[in-house]
Amino acid sequence: MTRQIKQRQCAVVVALLFGALSGAALAETSNDRYWAQLSGYWASISSSARLDFPGTKIPGTSLELEDELGLSDRDVLPAIQIGGRISQNWRMEFEYYSLERNGTRSIDRQINWGDLSFPASASVTTNFETTIYRVSAGYSFYKTPQAEAGLVFGLHMTDFVIALSGQASVGGNAASFQSESKDQLVPLPTLGLYGGYAINDKFNLRARLDYFSLNYDDYDGSLMALSAAVDWRFHKNFAAGIGYRYVDYGLEATKDSFHGEVQYSFSGPTLFLETAF
Repeated sequence: MTRQIKQRQCAVVVALLFGALSGAALAETSNDRYWAQLSGYWASISSSARLDFPGTKIPGTSLELEDELGLSDRDVLPAIQIGGRISQNWRMEFEYYSLERNGTRSIDRQINWGDLSFPASASVTTNFETTIYRVSAGYSFYKTPQAEAGLVFGLHMTDFVIALSGQASVGGNAASFQSESKDQLVPLPTLGLYGGYAINDKFNLRARLDYFSLNYDDYDGSLMALSAAVDWRFHKNFAAGIGYRYVDYGLEATKDSFHGEVQYSFSGPTLFLETAF
């Protein structure tokens, strides 16, 4: 499934969600001043990467990390979210989650990764770490004791480390054990919508969409993040809930520190516990 098809499908889902809710999507209600949430995200993962030959325009090999290099396509991502209202209509929020995967596999074709060349049948070990920090400010243009809807402006920062190691040649020399690693922090601004609706004093619905696509300096990046959830407020200050999250991220860079491409998508159910007051 291509990135364009997935983005169109998500746009349809978002339109249906917001049409049904008439409000938006965070785990707290419109009456809470502060909140904190701990969640576990059971994600289906698809990722790819390419590292070009340094100092040239020669592209490296585009790699499907799960299919070709043996990285797991399922994992649990723990996440932490905290937020608070700074006025009747303005709110701030911070979220953190990370994923680390490792795999070793004998490859069935030659792989060019930076200035390394791994021959077919070589055993290649891959490490891919992704850490996401999200800081956002939201403005609620509609807010009642039962419902809330608003615009959100944020900064989505992705810190990724990707490394390949194994028997490889450099510049046509005899193969020997080599390792090539890249570490890059990429900030990407986002715009979005959020909303929530209290069915009663126990159950709340919510949804949120963040999206941005930007080409600036040496970066060409895009991001789509969608979440929807229902929570049960079993105590005035505590709630539990279940939801769904989808994240699709792509980056192509032409910097000296990283010349290549990274793409990943996460999707799946999430469970969370929250305190709010």
